Amino acid sequence: MDHKEDREMLRKVGFADVEMNRLSRLRRDHNEKARLEAIANRRRLEFVRWLVTVGKLSEQTA
Repeated sequence: MDHKEDREMLRKVGFADVEMNRLSRLRRDHNEKARLEAIANRRRLEFVRWLVTVGKLSEQTA
């Protein structure tokens, strides 16, 4: 489904333009947050890999 079809479907079930715009903003904000979390997770994993590579972190406890 494309953007026009989505909006038309929402309009048919009673959503106003203002509500559809809010939903679009919410979806955009959610996607951006998910993207930023994925980047942060990747950076954390890269840091942990670096710690293992340089010998600062291992499976053995001190």
